Amino acid sequence: MEFSGKITIKNNKGNVAEFLSDIDNITPCLPGVYDFQNNGGEIQCKLKLDISAAKISAMSSVTGKMSFLYKVGLDSINIDGSGRIAGSKVKFNISISYESHGEETVLDWKSSFDFGLIVKMMGKDRVNEISRENIDRTMGCITSKLNI
Repeated sequence: MEFSGKITIKNNKGNVAEFLSDIDNITPCLPGVYDFQNNGGEIQCKLKLDISAAKISAMSSVTGKMSFLYKVGLDSINIDGSGRIAGSKVKFNISISYESHGEETVLDWKSSFDFGLIVKMMGKDRVNEISRENIDRTMGCITSKLNI
């Protein structure tokens, strides 16, 4: 599954670059993440995701473990990760590039997720809905922290 979007931040590119260069600024915006460990190059975490929107009576949340690399480029960040959620292997890539537009900065983000068996268990439409909800929440959080 692939998602993408653009967001305009009311902050200059230098401040945005400084904020995005530190994973500790992003972590509070990641849904369900706890037990976060930054081991230099690789980051490991546990997560508990709210999936109540899927309306599956026996399951309102899923848990998992993820590890990922957080790479900071000149005008971008890239996150590559994998792990297991609800017993299913999951892989993802998130890239955010940013460019200056006067006193504002435009974030152009793209993400791709391979949810493995979760899609078969819950259905593509439900997984898409839950993913979109979490992505919107994450990007909204990042935007609110950067808009001054």
